[in-house]
Formats: sequence, structure tokens, C-alpha cells
Amino acid sequence: MTDITLAIAGQAGQGVDTASELLARTLVRSGYHIFSYPNVMSRIRGGHNFTAVRVSDRQVYSTPGKFNALLAMDELSVREHRADMVEGGTMIAEGRMPSIEHHGQSSNDEARMTIETRNSNDRGRGERADRPTILRVPMAEIAGKHGGSKTMANVVGLGALLALTESGDSPRSRGRDRNPVQSPFSKLRNLLKERFASKGEEVVRQNLACLKAGADHIRERRVTNVECRMLGQSATGNRQSGKRGRLLLTGNHAIALGALASGVRFHAGYPMSPSTPIMEYLAAKQAEAGLVMEQAEDEIAAIIMVIGAAYAGARAMTATSGGGFSLMVEGLGMAAMAELPVVVVLAMRAGPATGFPTRTEQGELLFVTSASQDEFPRFVFAPGTAEEAFCATNRAFELAARFQVPAVVLSDQLLSDSLWTVPSFNLARTRVSSDFDESAWQGRPANSYRRYAITASGVSPRLRPGFRGQLVRSLGSEHDEDGFQTEDKAVRVKMHEKRMSKLEAMAGAMEAPTCYPEETADVAVVCFGSTYGAAREAVDILRSERVSVAMVHLCDLIPFPRERMTALLAPARKVITVEGNSTGQLAALLRRETGIKADAQVLKYDGRPFEAASLAEEIRRKC
Repeated sequence: MTDITLAIAGQAGQGVDTASELLARTLVRSGYHIFSYPNVMSRIRGGHNFTAVRVSDRQVYSTPGKFNALLAMDELSVREHRADMVEGGTMIAEGRMPSIEHHGQSSNDEARMTIETRNSNDRGRGERADRPTILRVPMAEIAGKHGGSKTMANVVGLGALLALTESGDSPRSRGRDRNPVQSPFSKLRNLLKERFASKGEEVVRQNLACLKAGADHIRERRVTNVECRMLGQSATGNRQSGKRGRLLLTGNHAIALGALASGVRFHAGYPMSPSTPIMEYLAAKQAEAGLVMEQAEDEIAAIIMVIGAAYAGARAMTATSGGGFSLMVEGLGMAAMAELPVVVVLAMRAGPATGFPTRTEQGELLFVTSASQDEFPRFVFAPGTAEEAFCATNRAFELAARFQVPAVVLSDQLLSDSLWTVPSFNLARTRVSSDFDESAWQGRPANSYRRYAITASGVSPRLRPGFRGQLVRSLGSEHDEDGFQTEDKAVRVKMHEKRMSKLEAMAGAMEAPTCYPEETADVAVVCFGSTYGAAREAVDILRSERVSVAMVHLCDLIPFPRERMTALLAPARKVITVEGNSTGQLAALLRRETGIKADAQVLKYDGRPFEAASLAEEIRRKC
């Protein structure tokens, strides 16, 4: 079975993002599953960035712990990631050293100096003496010769990296099925032709020449004994699996597609990572999907525009991060008071203020559950995978419209920016209901419509403004049933109770938590949002060691499924929460809603995602 990680590292501006995206698409076209996570600094050029592409012949859900092979576009990347390589791992690095640096052996002073620095670093970190093999490839020089520009060095590197994965046996691969999948190299050639066709035949030719030259540089060395060779169970099986409607997309793209599938007609927003790709994707689909995307001057304007569009009868949304959501909070309260269905995507990132703008964290859970003035009903969803993000966005639109309340889709940088394979979306689960029953108002007496009429469900009839013979009012101040402002205390109590009475039916419309692999076990690992992948794989690791453990993942968070969670956790000997913050916000929410106190917490707040093996170890220690 294949499960390896190929990483690409370098400075911003060296094409790391482009190269890793091309690599991921190539591998998917070759029949593999991938999970690709970008680890980037918040700058346009310079710094140190890397993307880890995990490759497997089965579905994978989380970031890797170690790299089997690394394409290092600069020397900093070599130094930075020595400790991140598996035993026997291989680095492809820029340079012209005449021999392979292997276990401290080299034939020139520069190589020896590099090895000595590495030994010193390894001793300081208490790591074993076995270090990665470093293959030097003059990528910039080759790119200048074959492509006419050093900017194509990343394509040279990709050729070298793919050639390495086709190399001879590794110790772990001996005795196993050695039937490789269809060569990713040929798939990448085709992808480059598609990607650069619009730039002309000469650009395509140069890229293909660079790709081949990079691969030839590795093939001529006849490198063996590497730990990054890709092995499929069978060539036929892998190729067929790649044809079953597999998608490759980020969480942001899944959310945008979920909005399109839900009939969104208006999006207003202000760019703020990691949510910006949602706005960019929808902007590119305006003509095709019949929607309007407006880049507002700030987040306050964005939420007010969305409220206006919802009042006019359009399905409307915005997307932002924590700082932008803070500015939107008053508008969120206005949408609740006016009982208008708006959808807000909040993509969390680490730290207050600017914080870690390109890192991941889950520090805004409690904020989003109670943000804004006073009390009002809302929906909060926290999907854990791209597929779940698509479905949760659809539910957000549907339920917001059904109950005339705001809905928030809670994401984070890990979910937003990671690129992964998912099955084709099950469109049978997608619902697009009519938000208005205007036929029932045809022929009614003029001006008989009461926008905020008190009903048994708390949900009032909704008409579009301009409906013939009826006046549609909407107000952000407290109001009576007709929509006129009031300060009458009795009316205030009635209208507040009307809005809050929706909560029981809203709770009934939520989907149950996901249990993996079963509902009951001695240890229940409770998580939400993007921690799904690492928690799921950590559970697999522990169960392989005969630990009785199961995962309970919450996507539909608010209204909180208190009865269901109480029943699920009652049999557990120990409840452990896993979340990306420092105060245990999920544990606090769980105790507030159910009275269940988590027996232990695994918390992470360094801006990096959980890794399954490390998480399994943490859970094991707390069992």
C-alpha cells in the first residue's frame, strides 16, 4: 500500500504553490488520493514556505508527520527540514555538488560543511545519526538552458521529484507488489500542456524540456534504496479508481460550490485570508451562475449589503475571518432582529488582531456561538472535510431560509486551504427549497400582510418587497407584528419569545454527530471542524493497538445536539476533547449544554494542525 509524503519547500516567489498544485493534480490523475497542506508565511516574497502532499491509494484525511522526499528550492529549506524526513528519506536540492551526500559522506568542502552543520543540529535536537540523502540538481541552471528563464526551476524540480518516485526498490518495498500505477510523469506532461497552452507553443515546449531535463538528471544517477517509491496494489485498480468521479478541491472551493448548489445570488465581501478564495471563485462564476459578487470597502459594508440582498429576496452570503467577523457582529444582530436569512462563512486563523494570518486555529468557537447583542437564534456549522463543507453550506442556506435566521459556517485555515481528493458530491442530499409561498397571498385583502406575524412555529410568512397589494417592512429595531418600531414592554416580550420559539424546531433540523468507527467505546474522542481528519486517523492507530476508542465529530454545532451527545457519551469510561485552542472551548460548550465534563483535553495552539501519530500518542497518555 502506498502512503508517502512528497514536500516542496522554498521562498515565496519560487513557485512552491504552483509546483505543489501541479504535483497534486498529477497524482490524482494517476489514480491516487492526496491530502495537500500549504504551510506559508504571511508575505509576498521571501521567507520560508512549504507544501506537504500526502499520497495514498486510499482516502487520507490529515497532514503527515514526516516527509519521504523533499524538493528544496533553496538552502534554507534543506536546513529547515532535515528533522522532518523519514529514516532513509531523500532531499532534492539546488546545487552542483558532484556526488550524492549520503550519511555524512561527500567529496567537497561545501558538502562536508553542510553535513557538519547537520550533525551539530541533529545532536542539539537529540536526533538519531541516520540522516536523509541529499541529491543536488542545478535546477536554476537547467531551467535557464532549457526554458530560457530561471523561473522554470520549479518545473525542473518537479521532473526530478517524479523521477525519484519511479526509482528502484526501497527496503520497505521489497517482497511487495511492485506493479506501479500509470506513470505520473506522463500525466504531468499532459497537465503542463493544458496549463500553458494559452501562453503559446514555445512556452509549452520550454516547460516540457525543463521537466524532462530534471527527470533525466535523476534517472542518469540510477538512484536506488529510496523511501518514496509509489506502489499501487495494481495498475488497473488504481486507474479505475481514478475514474469514479473523484474531485480535487480545497475546503474553500467546496464551500463556494455548496453556495452555488444552494442557489446563491449575491455575495459581498472584503478580502481576508483564509476566506478570500471563496470570493474569488464566486467572482469567476458570476456570468455562468447568474450571481453578483461585490467587493465591499470593508466588512461592515459587506454584511449590510448581504442583509439588503436577503431583504430583496435573494439568497445571499459573505465570507471573512475573525477580524472581519468582529466588524460584522452588529450586522449579524440586525439580520436576526429583521429575521432575514443570511449566511456568513467564518474561516478562523490563529491569534487576536492580525495574529498568525496564514496559520490555523479553532479559537473562535465560543465567540461565534454568542456573537452580537442580546439573544437570538442562529445556526452554526463546523464541517470537517471538503465533502462535509459542501453539504453543510447547503444546509446553512436551506435552514437559514426556512427559519429566517442567520447561519454561520465555521471553517479554519486547515480546512480552507488544504487540497484533497473527495468523492463526487452526493447531489441527492442537496436541497434547494422555495423561500417564498407567494401563491398563498394572491387575492388577499390589500395591506393585510404582517411581516412579523406571531405563529405557532415562530416563523412568519415571508414576501418579497414589491408584492402586489402588500407592504413588506423590515426593521432592525424592536417592532410589532406589522414591522413598526415599538418600545412597548409587552410587545417586546412577545416578539422576543416569537424569535426564540424557533429554537426547538431548529434543533430538530440538525444532523447528528458523526461517530467513527462506532457509536460506543471505552474512550470517546470528541472534536469539531477540521480536527476530524487527524482524530479519525489517530483512532485508527489506537484501535490497531486494541485500544477501545471512537471519535465523535460535531459538524452541526448550534443549536447544540444536547440529547444526542448525552446519549452518545454516557457509556464512555473517559471523554477526551481535541481542539485547536488553549482554553478548551469545545469542552466548555459540551459541559454548558450537557453537564458532561471532559475527563481530559488535547489542545494545540501553535498555528499548526494536529498530526495523527502525535495525536494518537497524546490520547494514549490520557486514556
